[in-house]
Amino acid sequence: MIRSQRILLALGLFAKQCVAQAAGWQAGQVNTTMCYWDSPRAAVIRDTLYIDGGLLWWKPGMNDGSYGAPTSDGNPLGLVYLLNFSTPFDTSPGQNLSLTAFTNISKASNGGAANNIGPQYYDGTMFANDYEWITYGGLLSPTDAFKAPGEDSVPAYQQYPQVQKQFSSGYVLGTTSTGTTRYVTNGAGVSVPSENLGFYMGGLKSPTSGPIYYQPPPINSSVGASVLSDTLIQVDMSTEGQETWTNSSLPTSVPGRANAELVWVPVSEKGVIVAIGGVINPVFANINLTLNASDTADSKAQSPKFMSTVSVYDIAKQSWYEQATTGSPGQLTQGCAVLASAQDGTSHNIYWYGGFDGININGNFSDDVWILSIPSFMWMKVNSGVSTHARAGHRCIKPYPDQMFVIGGYASLPDDSPPTCLDGNLIQIFNLSSSEWITSYNPKNWSNYTVPSMIAAMIGGTGTGSATQTAPSPSGFSDSSLKALFASPYNSSKIVNWYPYNPSTTPEPRTTILPTSVSKSGGTPSYLAPVLGVVLGLFFVTLLLIAFLLWRRRRIFKQNGTGTQSEAGTLDNRRWVTNWLRATPVDAKAPTVTTDDTPSSPDPYGEDFSRTDRTDRTDIPEMGGSQVHEMMDTSMPTELGAAHDTGFVPLAAAGAGAAAKGRRGVTHSPSTGSHASQASSISGISRTSVPRPGLSPVHQARADSPPLGGSPSADAIVSVASSSHLRGISDTSVSTDGGAYATPSEGLDRARRDLAASAPEGNTRPNVVSPLTSPENPAQESSDYLAASPSPPPNSSNRKSQFSEKLDEAGGEK
Repeated sequence: MIRSQRILLALGLFAKQCVAQAAGWQAGQVNTTMCYWDSPRAAVIRDTLYIDGGLLWWKPGMNDGSYGAPTSDGNPLGLVYLLNFSTPFDTSPGQNLSLTAFTNISKASNGGAANNIGPQYYDGTMFANDYEWITYGGLLSPTDAFKAPGEDSVPAYQQYPQVQKQFSSGYVLGTTSTGTTRYVTNGAGVSVPSENLGFYMGGLKSPTSGPIYYQPPPINSSVGASVLSDTLIQVDMSTEGQETWTNSSLPTSVPGRANAELVWVPVSEKGVIVAIGGVINPVFANINLTLNASDTADSKAQSPKFMSTVSVYDIAKQSWYEQATTGSPGQLTQGCAVLASAQDGTSHNIYWYGGFDGININGNFSDDVWILSIPSFMWMKVNSGVSTHARAGHRCIKPYPDQMFVIGGYASLPDDSPPTCLDGNLIQIFNLSSSEWITSYNPKNWSNYTVPSMIAAMIGGTGTGSATQTAPSPSGFSDSSLKALFASPYNSSKIVNWYPYNPSTTPEPRTTILPTSVSKSGGTPSYLAPVLGVVLGLFFVTLLLIAFLLWRRRRIFKQNGTGTQSEAGTLDNRRWVTNWLRATPVDAKAPTVTTDDTPSSPDPYGEDFSRTDRTDRTDIPEMGGSQVHEMMDTSMPTELGAAHDTGFVPLAAAGAGAAAKGRRGVTHSPSTGSHASQASSISGISRTSVPRPGLSPVHQARADSPPLGGSPSADAIVSVASSSHLRGISDTSVSTDGGAYATPSEGLDRARRDLAASAPEGNTRPNVVSPLTSPENPAQESSDYLAASPSPPPNSSNRKSQFSEKLDEAGGEK
């Protein structure tokens, strides 16, 4: 079934805590009791019977001790009545079952009036499995109060989750599929919980197959249900909330009928359903409740056949058969039926109770109990009743293997007489084993079913089974397939029995019934504490784990801030240069990378000189054991100013030598270098790693960088924010050859001169220091401190710096 999954009505709202007449109270009325219930629909989910719709009439009790005429309030609150099998009750006259047996829930939102979302249906059926029930078919009363539901509308009530999922019990509004319409009524319905299936056969529809109403006005008889339906509706409830519907036509050998009974028999692969009873041309299908002579004659000629020949449907093979019976009770409709199987499965006995012939609604109704034993297909009356106790339009269910409840119904309607209340009480109890009526129900008193002695004498065997009559007599099966069908056992492990039920002393209104196979009392569910314990425990552990991960992440970030390496991208790349410079020890030397005049290659020297962690280097000049400080501290140079707080020493303009040969723009280093700065050592001092945060790949030169040779500026200061090209500088230091290297410390200048003097001859890698400062000739200062490039000595093979605002690989004249 395709579901909109809209919440139909407020979940768990009770209209009243006790069942009572909701409207139509008379002057002087002090109480009320259930009088009769015409054609409700009912179904069982596990331990509870649900009753919906129909016409419920009440008997008002007056303050003088008398009783008023029966009245129907029309169920304005859309109540669904519940009878839990753990509740004992008494059916003796005078017992008010509305107070002792029933509770209710409302289909109306917030306890208001029923409407087109949850209207009051007359007749129809209720499909159910062990998890939910679905209402289908039936008649609505004509009203201008609300618009009627759509032709595919099917309200449902979900009580238990079919699979483990987030779930809330309550009403939902579903729709049928594959063109199945709800415009059918007075058919025969049955539920098969072990197969998650439901079936609805025959019934009545309108001449146009359109909308149908209960007792429509004579001028609009086209919306009355008066034409026999020849369909079999199937609903598959295997997936809760996604039920699928199938609408198939009955074969010509299986005629349509009104108010028959379908009974599921556990044989073969999926079981069979047996259709018994029903009539054509029922009197209640006409507005004036009368039949003409022609319709009466047709009914008398054809309707008895529905008891003398029953229809059998093989669910697995979707095949229909017609099988003759013996000892038929005659023409009956609006009765009820349940199944009781022998303990060894050799016989299956269908109990039929009540009803009438469908023609004379003012005559005597049946109060007899009949059994159709299968597979012998023999009828036997096991209890003869009295007409005053008889009823029609009722429902039957089986709470225990040996007991049958008869719910509701109405008595015959004598000419020109008001309706009378049912004799006995609204509920009647029949013992299936002893074939006797009993007046009380106690969930502690039950037993397994035993075949009545009259049936055992007819089919052979004993009360527990061992039937010897296993085929119809004398003609046998009408189709050879039926013999194999009934001889094949059903997998009974698929059938779940929810009894026995624990008795309770008083009925308890309940919004939710606990999901267990036995009855429950009210209060907190026993499973709630362990479930909450597990859920809360997992939640607490999760919080601890998240807190630990956050603490560990914070600790790593703190370490990154003091020099610990971090993965690239985990810190703010806009501040890594500043953070690194601030964190560099004054006694550590940053490695440098230089470049040649010629374009660099992946390995210009035949070996990897880009590595800063090599230990086999022999070309580093000795300093007599004194370390050269290329970067004493990170104090702010005058050129950058305090406002920018970058820690950089600005690069000065090129010297005169550079001007004579033409200026080359400084380019970025082609290598990104290592993401971990290294500290070098001089004369045996071990090289140690100085880690720092990772950085992004080197940025390419900006096309809009200013060319060299502009007007000098004393404030040529580039901040981190405005000079985005600094953010991609390789993590190696910038170096140049020759020129003046002004630093804030005079001691650093002397160290550099000492280093130059101590360099051995022929060293092709002169001393390299960083960073650049302004040239000796201030007049030649560049407008961009990054544009400075000192003139290399003649015939020098030292590699020149490629840092520049503009990537000018051609090196042309500016």
